[in-house]
Amino acid sequence: MTDITPDEIHYCQVHPDVETELRCNKCERYMCAKCAVSTPVGYRCRECVRQVENKFFSATTNDLLITFAVSTGLCIIGGVIASLVNFILLNFFIGIVWAGLVSESVLRATNRRRGRNSGEIAVGGVIFGALIGSGLYAALIYNDRYGRIIEAAREANRDLSTLPREIYVPMGDFIFANLFSIGLLIFVGITAVTVYTRMKS
Repeated sequence: MTDITPDEIHYCQVHPDVETELRCNKCERYMCAKCAVSTPVGYRCRECVRQVENKFFSATTNDLLITFAVSTGLCIIGGVIASLVNFILLNFFIGIVWAGLVSESVLRATNRRRGRNSGEIAVGGVIFGALIGSGLYAALIYNDRYGRIIEAAREANRDLSTLPREIYVPMGDFIFANLFSIGLLIFVGITAVTVYTRMKS
């Protein structure tokens, strides 16, 4: 056996304390097993793989803004519908249908250009829009549900906070409960997961 000189010992470019003899077959930088990515043409470093992937991500900043705006706008409507229905099984199917509508609308609005983070941005729009829609729905129906009770309590000079919860719920609590109802969470979860998968495929 021959002695290895310090000049013959190589280290990973990203992890300088890890010895390696593995090199990227494109840029020829040394890399450890953690940094190596197996590709059809051999092992490459993550930076070279990212550069290749970037060719497929052609979305501009405007496209990302459009992605958020479209997914938010459609899910405001979806949040209203999901809150109106508020039935787990129906909201599950509504979520699937709505996810297809959101995904296709976003892709058409951006001429099918996608960015590395398009999926995450679309999901953010889904969640944000659904919460807005659900909150608006709760605020709109609140007066129909509790308006007469509030009016009667005021005429009787009775403090609303003394009324039992079965009869009266403050608006803030009512909206909060609607935002986190099981039906809405099912709708948001199914829509978000499906949209993310579609945007990443």
